[in-house]
Amino acid sequence: MKKVMKTMLCMMMAFTVMFGLSGCGDSEKKQEAIDIFNETSTVFDDTADLINANLDLIDDETVSAYQDMSDALLECKDALESEEDASDEEYEELIESLKQVKDWLEEAKTEVEAQVSATGE
Repeated sequence: MKKVMKTMLCMMMAFTVMFGLSGCGDSEKKQEAIDIFNETSTVFDDTADLINANLDLIDDETVSAYQDMSDALLECKDALESEEDASDEEYEELIESLKQVKDWLEEAKTEVEAQVSATGE
C-alpha cells in the first residue's frame, strides 16, 4: 500500500510543479480537473475520517501515508485555484492521474475498513 501511495504522491507533485511553471488560457479541461479533484477529495476525506475515528486501530504507516496524500492534495488544490492555467494536454494528464488516485483511495478505504474490523473485534 505504501509503494502505491508514494507513486501517486510523486505523480501529483509532478503535476503540481508543472502547473506552477506553465501558463495558458482558461479551458473546459480546467473545470473537468476541478470536478475530478473534488470527487477524489471526497473519497480521501471519507477515508481520513475513518482513520481519525480509529487511530488506535490503524498502523502508523497508513496514517503517515494519508498525511502525505493530504499534503499532495492541498498542493494540487492550490495549483488548480491559481490564476495560472496549463494546456489542455496537461489538464488531461492531471485528470487521468486524479482518476487513478481516486480509484486507489477507494481500494485503500476498503483496506482501512477491513483493518478496523479485524482489529476492532
